[in-house]
Amino acid sequence: MPARPFRRGDRVILVHERARSDADAADAAGPVFVLVHGLGMGHAYWGDLVEQLESSGRVLALDLPGFGDSPKPRTVPSIAGSAELLAAMLRAEGLHRPVLVGHSSGAQVVAEAAARHPELVDRIVLIAPSVNPRERTAVQQAARFVQDVAVIDPTALETGASAYLESGFGWTLANLRPMLEHRMELVLPRVRAATLVIRGEQDHVVPQSWAQAVATLVPQARYAEIAHRGHETTSDHDGPLHELIARHALGEPVGRELAVHERRAALSRSLGGGTTERVGWILRDYAYGIRRRLDQFVVRRPPARWRHGDPTRPDVVLATGLHEHWSFLAPLADALNRAGHRIVVVEGLGMNRHPVPETSHRLQLALARVAPPPAGRVIVGHSKGGLIAKHLLTDLERGTGPLAADGRARLGVRGSVSLATPYAGSARARWFLDPSMRAFLPTDAAIVELQRSASVNARIVSIFGTLDAHVPEGSALPGATNVIVPAAGHFRLTASPAAHRATVEAVASLASLD
Repeated sequence: MPARPFRRGDRVILVHERARSDADAADAAGPVFVLVHGLGMGHAYWGDLVEQLESSGRVLALDLPGFGDSPKPRTVPSIAGSAELLAAMLRAEGLHRPVLVGHSSGAQVVAEAAARHPELVDRIVLIAPSVNPRERTAVQQAARFVQDVAVIDPTALETGASAYLESGFGWTLANLRPMLEHRMELVLPRVRAATLVIRGEQDHVVPQSWAQAVATLVPQARYAEIAHRGHETTSDHDGPLHELIARHALGEPVGRELAVHERRAALSRSLGGGTTERVGWILRDYAYGIRRRLDQFVVRRPPARWRHGDPTRPDVVLATGLHEHWSFLAPLADALNRAGHRIVVVEGLGMNRHPVPETSHRLQLALARVAPPPAGRVIVGHSKGGLIAKHLLTDLERGTGPLAADGRARLGVRGSVSLATPYAGSARARWFLDPSMRAFLPTDAAIVELQRSASVNARIVSIFGTLDAHVPEGSALPGATNVIVPAAGHFRLTASPAAHRATVEAVASLASLD
């Protein structure tokens, strides 16, 4: 297969592409596939997949620096460095939104490039994406590889062994470190390309929980498994791999969307840690909640900067949880304010001990005193605050509540974003004698009524993490946009940068609703 170099300093990507006739080039109307190999491999590792994909479009198989036929640079590139080099190569080749396909550590490079340069790609495919966060050591990865050898296709084993020998053990080992150091879980939430995650059913290097976590962390992702294959999924000569990739490139919904319970379980298993670690997170969560509540006694008034923002963006109304003062959400409010939103704090709600319907009515009357801005308002609530916001939305839709039919026009509320909200209640509320806590029981009348009010769920974005000791039932809401972030805790979620990013994006999405 002919190759042409792309060079930046001493780092070279070799681009392998089969020669095509002028007629073939003129007729080519399909997608362009760019194949990025994993650690120690090269363009040859893709085998028959290149020829199979050529029936659907143009195919470029790469040799990353120091692998395949590409010369070794003086220093080992990081995953981020390889992603930047890949992005520069795409621009130099003049490729218009190609489909990036990455295998193993190549999936890390592809995901990083897609996150850093969303303008370059609309669709990506992550095959057997490494590295499982719970096994980020060379010894653990080597052990998994040995396990996987038992199910590796003999042809793939021979090709892989040849590639390792060609690149050299020392160079391959040196490139293992940046692969292990890369934090893919922090990159994936920033990927905006439609993503297909593919795993071999018998892959020991990439466990199902991690592959499903990858599909969970990307905002637009679907998941597929290929039967009877291990980590060397690319050697699936007669199987569905090329069909999955080709159909995904055309925008067809291949694979499947993971159910909410699958997504939560995948993140918990991959990022949740062991029992001791979970106990530690729960203790830190309570410590954070206590500290934030103590801070409430010394904070007097909201920061002056919260009163200013971009007039084209909706105002954000804070709705706190039980026993929480507005200052409890200060880290989240600061992030929203930096994103251009004016922050509205409704005085007089105290520590939010009143029943949900009563607090909702108080909030409606308070907001009605000031006309909404042209961009409208979005309520951002934590825990009980999410229930209050949903009750308010239900009142506005039905024309009930203190403002009757005028409510929607007078308040201008476009929707709500909630964090760690017990939409289905919490069975652990029975542990408390405090009536305000027992109001979260799944059998509570207000909880049951809010569950029946499903028509407003499309205007709600529910954000929750991988571990919530207060809401074991989870915060997923049918019909809403459910967003799971790689963060743990009921209280500490409000201070998570990942949750902050998700909230800013959620408010922006609700701002476009009529």
